[in-house]
Amino acid sequence: MSDLLGRIKHYGGIFGRGLLLEAVPGMAAGAINGLFHQWNVDVDTITEYVQNNRSLLEEMSPETKNQLAFAAQKVGNLDFITPIFFLNSIKKDFPEVAALFLRWPEAAEWLAKQIDELKAGVNGTDLESH
Repeated sequence: MSDLLGRIKHYGGIFGRGLLLEAVPGMAAGAINGLFHQWNVDVDTITEYVQNNRSLLEEMSPETKNQLAFAAQKVGNLDFITPIFFLNSIKKDFPEVAALFLRWPEAAEWLAKQIDELKAGVNGTDLESH
């Protein structure tokens, strides 16, 4: 009987990890969109951020960084977050901002840098209370 329980736990872990891998991109897209709403992002905000090379990672609360680090740890990495993923995450609620990234090369470059910084910062975050 303990052998059966061991196999159930093993496959349950694989199944659970598979579900998590499927769910995390959607959760990440929702988190990105939610942060943009929280920060009241618009074209003027992004223009100012790009022109002054402001960091999105520095704008995030420690709690948000910790949540992202926890998710990254569970799925292995955040490689699925790319500029296209990011734009798809915001285009419905922030179409003008998404268009700005597409038509302004400096903004697109800034966004790619922010994504790289986010991934590096999240991977370097010390997890608290998980």
